This record gives sequence, C-alpha cells and structure tokens, in this order.
Amino acid sequence: MPSARGTTNRAVDTTVPRVAIDWRPAVLGRSGIPRAVRELARALAPRDDVELRLFAHSWARRRVAVEPPAGARCHRLPIPGRSLPWLARCGLGAERLCGRPAVFHWTDYVYPPVGHDVRVVLTLHDVAFAVDAGWHGASGSRELDRRVRRALARADAVVCPTQATADLAHRHLALPAGRISVIPFGADHVARSETAADRMGPLLMVGTIEPRKNHLRLLAAWQALAAPRPELVVVGTHGWECDEIVAALEAERRRGRGMRWLEQVDDRQLEELFATARGLVYPSLLEGFGFPPLEALARGLPVLAGDQPAARETLGDAALFADPLDVEALRDGLQALLDASHDPASREARRAHAARYRWTDCARAHATLYRRLAGEAATR
Repeated sequence: MPSARGTTNRAVDTTVPRVAIDWRPAVLGRSGIPRAVRELARALAPRDDVELRLFAHSWARRRVAVEPPAGARCHRLPIPGRSLPWLARCGLGAERLCGRPAVFHWTDYVYPPVGHDVRVVLTLHDVAFAVDAGWHGASGSRELDRRVRRALARADAVVCPTQATADLAHRHLALPAGRISVIPFGADHVARSETAADRMGPLLMVGTIEPRKNHLRLLAAWQALAAPRPELVVVGTHGWECDEIVAALEAERRRGRGMRWLEQVDDRQLEELFATARGLVYPSLLEGFGFPPLEALARGLPVLAGDQPAARETLGDAALFADPLDVEALRDGLQALLDASHDPASREARRAHAARYRWTDCARAHATLYRRLAGEAATR
C-alpha cells in the first residue's frame, strides 16, 4: 500500500522489529488517550531498536494539527473506518495497510482488524465501563465490554498505565495478571514555567464532561465555600451521560457568580489557564492514569484529587486528597488547597514528583515488550 508522510533516511536494520501503532487518536483529540498516543510515538520514533510505523488511515478530518514524528513512517489514506472489517476479510488487515509490522499496537477502544500473522499489544487505559455501567450508560457500557473482551481475546499482551487499572482489569474482566504489563505514561511533555508564589487566580478543573469526572459534587463543594470564594474555571467538552451536568454548568454560568465553563481550548489556551491558576481540582471517581493532576504538579501547582487508587498511585504525597463522594469533604479539600503553600520549596517538590514520569522510560518499556513479542513470533 502507498504510504504518506513522516519518512526517514535512517537505514533499515532487518534485525530491528517493525512496529505499528494506531496513530488515529493522536490527530482526533488533544488530551487523554490522544495525548498518550502522540507522546509515546514521539518517544519511540528516535529509538534504534524498533522501526516505527503509524497507522493513520481515516476518512475523518484531522482535528489537531500534529505532524508525525521524524523517524516514523505515517500511513494515511482516506479509508473510512467502517470499511476496515471488509478490507480485512479480503486479506488487507490493518497490518497490511501499514507495511506488514511484526507487532501492531491497539492504542484506543476502537480496534482496527488485523490478520493472524501479527502480534498484538493492547493498551487498556481504564475499565470504567465494567466498574459502573452508569458512567457510560447501560448500552454504551455493554458495547464497550463486548468490544474490549473480544480484543483481549486476540491480544498477545496488554498494557495498563497503572497497577490500579491492572487490578481492576483482573477483577472485572478476569484478565490474568501475568498477561498485563504496567507501563506508566510520562508527564515531561509539560514545559517548565516559572510561576508567582502569591498568585490569586482561579481554581481549575480539566476533564471531559461525564459522570466519572464528578463535576456536580465539585460544583456543590465550590458553592459551599465561604465568601469570597475564588473563580472556578471548568475546561471540558461534552462527553456521555452528561445532560444533568451540562444543565448545572450552564445554569451556574448564567448566574455569573464566578464560574466559567470553557468547552474547547487549544494547548496554548490551556497553558495560559495553568499559568494563572491557583491550583487544580480533579475529584474524579475513577481514573486509569489521569494526565491533568501530573501536568499541574509539573508546573508546581497544588492539586486536590479524588481519593481513588490510580490517583494515590501516580500522585503519592505530592497532592491533597478528598473523598470524591462526599461534598463536605470536597469543600474542606478545596479550602485546604486554597491554603496550600506556594513557596518555592513546595513548588519544586511537586515538580520533582512529576519529573519521575518520563516518556523515554515509557517508550523503553514498550520497545522491550515489542521486541519480546517479535522474537516470539520469529521462533514460532
């Protein structure tokens, strides 16, 4: 198949396994899974122990202006996603459409069909659909559960970004622990910036508008703060099962009492919001990894997070925690966040914690996994 951009002049070493990752999320969104796919590819591309291909065939228009990393070859033709199963039945699986790799990496919850001769890695970002069907809606959760279980049956290896997610996958999906590799994502895509110690800006909440992110309880906790309370800036686009949340945010926005809801922001605008924020609030009920809290810590900001296993695992002692189901506990947590020190030592401690999460480490662990699977395939 013809290929698109991102070619490299690096000599091809036939002993280096060719690996393809599903790059489509990287150009269709900004945060969460798209962020993980973009940064992983950027960290993998310069390595000399894998030959990286990017599966980007899609009819959808690119929503994010991001170029493939130098050192990776990007395969992108206007092929509708719904045609991929038909092409696979004709012998043109996703691996055939991006240069016949030894390993294909499914990076999202949409799995392009592949043939039987390629080893498959699946990243399981979270299992929220299996933990609480109400978060995605009953029908949406059933469909996700069916799709993920089918993909797990085909995958040769499963990657989870936290041990907490791996534990939930074992508990709710009966996934054997021995099949899971825990590989944390990075946080060093955040550029270091100097911030004022006495900032008096807004509280920031970043996350898709969906029940799991817990906006309604956060809004109630913020409203319960004693006057004068700080401005609350909510950043997030519409997700699923969110009608009640949207109605509450719109009602508060109309009242004009210090709450802003920004549905779409680009990376530059988000950076500006972080630069003026007093702290980040992230009262999520469940996370697979959770980029915003670590991104805030990388900027030296104090963080209040919902007390759940993945957040405890990634944030450690660098953040404040509150029971996300208890509005009063969240209110007290918000007050503690407002009282949190912004002195240079505290800011540097937060930055130092976030600096432990490096994309080079993430890429190295993935490359090791890819090489193992490719080696197993070669000896079959």
